[in-house]
Amino acid sequence: MKVFSTILFTFSLSALPGLAVDYKTDVLPIMKERCWDCHANETKVKGNLALDDLEEVRDYQIGKYNIIRPGNSAESNFVERLLLDSGDTDFMPRKAEALPKKEIETIQKWIDAGAIIDRENMTEDEAERVKEMSGGPSEPSAGEFLTWMNREGKEIEARFLSVADGKVKLLLKNGKQYDVPISSLSGASVEQAKKLAGK
Repeated sequence: MKVFSTILFTFSLSALPGLAVDYKTDVLPIMKERCWDCHANETKVKGNLALDDLEEVRDYQIGKYNIIRPGNSAESNFVERLLLDSGDTDFMPRKAEALPKKEIETIQKWIDAGAIIDRENMTEDEAERVKEMSGGPSEPSAGEFLTWMNREGKEIEARFLSVADGKVKLLLKNGKQYDVPISSLSGASVEQAKKLAGK
């Protein structure tokens, strides 16, 4: 089946509550209001930091030794500068008022939850990072994206929805649903479906 030709990441975002803070919907609006004058391609870029370039932020600003340290806002230089006294030469945003406490806390929560740029389209590194931070799911559940294998050994990651009429209904991360014949699944996946269906 074509659907089994796609291999998706093996981690369910729902397993980590901290990911309720999203860069694109929660953090980026703060950046646009407070940081765009100096740190956006549409205006000007200072300090080699373009906060509107999501790929650049993800690939060059986020990392164990970068200004945004996933899972560790306390040691992230990005946050440290926001918390400095406004008279300090390293204070950000320079020549502007300090960010409200609530906005800084939002940024901190995002970093502490893994600093994921787009939780709907995570890179392999981001997915692995979040999985490590959560300790990984302990017991499979219907709400998780689990590995499903067909008899040919091809895998997909999908969320279990239901079993009916000899078919397992699965939801992929792209939002598409598929009815997969139980007879086409590997023995382990058949058992997984039965367990999730409570049969």
